[in-house]
Amino acid sequence: MSFAMEEKTSEMSGMTSTDTGLSNANIGQPVSYRIVRSGARPVKFKGSELAMAMSFTPEIPYWYEINLYRTTSSEFVAAVRLFHQSEEKRDTVEAWSFKSLDEALAALEHYDAAMDVDVVLPEVGEEQCAAEIAARALELRARIESQRQHYRGLVGEVLYELDAE
Repeated sequence: MSFAMEEKTSEMSGMTSTDTGLSNANIGQPVSYRIVRSGARPVKFKGSELAMAMSFTPEIPYWYEINLYRTTSSEFVAAVRLFHQSEEKRDTVEAWSFKSLDEALAALEHYDAAMDVDVVLPEVGEEQCAAEIAARALELRARIESQRQHYRGLVGEVLYELDAE
């Protein structure tokens, strides 16, 4: 089940669409957003999307989507979505509100993708020698670094597109 859904409602039409965007007639108009977060209350606001980047690659079993919004009250919302190709894994969403663009960008830069890496523990009663434990630890470190690099590359794209210093 995916919790990475977002509702958008045009102020002009009052119609709700999910992940389909809005018609060209509504470009530039404030939109009502409701971002459903993993383990937290939804973030609700009216505003517009400033930036969106997605790291989908068919060869990788997961991808990130980063969204940055400006609200009608001149605040900023940053969202990080993690999607999985496997139906067995749950997609996750983190979203936060900030008073300034710099705070929102800093949150995106400091998000630690290591928290998104699955840790596979040995079966109960499974005996392992020190070399096997060390090999598992090295494999986990490699997966963490790979996930962090993947996410940082996407953040770099967002910052480049926004020309943020």
